[in-house]
Amino acid sequence: MNSEATNADSLSGPHFLQVGDVRLELLVKGEGRPLLLLHGMDGIEAMAPLVDLLAATHKVYAPSHPGFGGSDLPRSFSTVDDIAYFYLDLLDQLDLRDVLVAGFSFGGWIAAEMLVKNSGRLALAVLGAPFGIETAHRKDRRVVDIFMCDGGTVERKSQVTPVQKLDLAALPEDVLERRVRNAEATMLYGWSPYMCNPKLRHRLHRVATPTLLLWGEDDAIAPLDYGRDYAALIPQAVFEAIPNCGHRIYVDSAEAAARSINTFALRAVAAAA
Repeated sequence: MNSEATNADSLSGPHFLQVGDVRLELLVKGEGRPLLLLHGMDGIEAMAPLVDLLAATHKVYAPSHPGFGGSDLPRSFSTVDDIAYFYLDLLDQLDLRDVLVAGFSFGGWIAAEMLVKNSGRLALAVLGAPFGIETAHRKDRRVVDIFMCDGGTVERKSQVTPVQKLDLAALPEDVLERRVRNAEATMLYGWSPYMCNPKLRHRLHRVATPTLLLWGEDDAIAPLDYGRDYAALIPQAVFEAIPNCGHRIYVDSAEAAARSINTFALRAVAAAA
């Protein structure tokens, strides 16, 4: 994992790539159309099954966001907006074009922020249960406040798949360090305003990229009505609910998510022909 890379063609497997002042942890797998896969609050390690599935049809670029996993956290980074611009810089540096960006949960919010900036490098977008639009009204909380819940409660609410009991004391030091960094970075970017950019709602009309929103029917973190509201703000967005699936779509329904992404991409190609 200590190798350095400067362009897309020289990458394979996990690398560290210098992008501006960030040493970025980046996994690259598969061949085909480039797909930028943006992980949720639990880091890139939780996305492993989905990475493998998507790598059968795409060249997947799966970074750890700045501050997560093994990626640097610059002092200048404090908002999801910072990450969105950073990933647009990454696409420029790797000279990736016709990119499908797929983000889940926290990563879906990042993808949405990229889309409103109108990058010509993004051809398709899939947002899986993204945060980003306002998560609470004056008297009504629309999304569960994970920072006010204990870890076990968040785990249980995040997926319908039974959660295995985890002995933190038995975890290897490097695994525990990654979990701590993921949690700290989530708090940095999502503490206040809670998991949203109040201005994003008023910018989503700018999205010109064909967009699919995936949502678990049993999402107990960000419920379906939040997802439908999100989809209504994006021009011509397609909304798809996945049965027997919670917030962690990539855990509960990785195969269904991969099928939906591949079908969406194929239909877009056919429509453009």
